[in-house]
Amino acid sequence: MTTTLTYQHDRADLTFTWNKGTGITIRTGRTVPYWGVYPSRLSSFDELPFTQSALRDFCDAWWEGREINTGRDFAEQPWQSWEFNGRIQVRYRGGPVIEAAPTEYGKPVSAYSKDWQSIVDLAADDRTPTTVTADWLDRRTSGWSTGVLERLGIHPLQQVPDPARYGEGTEDSVIAWTIRHLPTQVKADSTWGAWTTWFATTARELWDAPEGPAQWRNAGISRRRVTEWAPWTYRDATADGTRFNFLWLGGNTVHITSPDNPRLATLDNATFLLHPREQATGPLLTWLQEQARQWTANCTAKQSVAHMLASTPGNALRHAPWRVELTGPGLSASAPCLTEEEAYAMARRARDNAAKGEGVSFRSIFRYNDFAHGVSNVCVRRWNREENLWQAHSRPWNKNDPATDALVPCLTAAPGI
Repeated sequence: MTTTLTYQHDRADLTFTWNKGTGITIRTGRTVPYWGVYPSRLSSFDELPFTQSALRDFCDAWWEGREINTGRDFAEQPWQSWEFNGRIQVRYRGGPVIEAAPTEYGKPVSAYSKDWQSIVDLAADDRTPTTVTADWLDRRTSGWSTGVLERLGIHPLQQVPDPARYGEGTEDSVIAWTIRHLPTQVKADSTWGAWTTWFATTARELWDAPEGPAQWRNAGISRRRVTEWAPWTYRDATADGTRFNFLWLGGNTVHITSPDNPRLATLDNATFLLHPREQATGPLLTWLQEQARQWTANCTAKQSVAHMLASTPGNALRHAPWRVELTGPGLSASAPCLTEEEAYAMARRARDNAAKGEGVSFRSIFRYNDFAHGVSNVCVRRWNREENLWQAHSRPWNKNDPATDALVPCLTAAPGI
């Protein structure tokens, strides 16, 4: 009997190999950057039939970020999870509802407990027992948790929730709320512990009330996490038929590959966007798709792929001709800038904050909100193309002895740099 199955995904240029004992591994082709855009391995499900068609469907769904349906019968194999740091147990046993019950941390609720109450109606999400997947259950109950926090006033209410962002900042919101509202719980081991103790009491009181947890029923939305286990991809092609794949795994970089352009995989700047969460001006995934669509539409013979990548928002920072350098004891940082005006404005703002003994906010190519302490020197530099090096463009400033002409262009700065 065959113990290994292989599936070649032409569009992604990936080869999936499934060994029944060790899971599914991924091998990239020559059109995918060698430094590892994709994970090297995927988790497989025990209930997934070990067949070629099942492997193909599983891998296609994973690459496209779709729910993975294993055909699981939840009446025979119930699904369960824990929310709120283990204070609420959630289960689905088939049928029209998802149920939950309050629990002591780490102690499962009896299957026959009267505490089990309905929290989500499948019909409210246009689902039926035949269309439920474990992936959707995980997304929906995670979104339900965020919805509960919103109803308790602990998490900012999103009038138009973005599934790709729903639930972000939850832990920070819980900590901030706890500090403001639970100052007497100083004996708790941590702020998070203080909140979970309070929540456990709140949940128990709600469950014991005559109406039960009805006020939390159908809270929230189905949360769409974007991770390497559930990536976002978009596929498009130029007028001449060159295909491009845009891939985001939830981090700071949106990657771009092309099964028709092996050279793209060799470029060190073959990324489409940096920090999409910070740049998005609307619902994240919709915004990402529109950015990719416009990029492909503009990619013509007159606009080479390399040029397009260099001019794409975010990537332009990699080629920025100006740089603000911040140094101090144990500190060496830089912030890219596209224009001289932007560079000097950032440098003077850093100078003023550092002079007050405050931390300095600046933007690197890796993060949009870097924060530096102990800045004692600020300098503006510009890239000299002829010399192929960075040259000082400003007189440096030192907070211990600020000069009246600090952070102005050097008189010797070459006009051509």
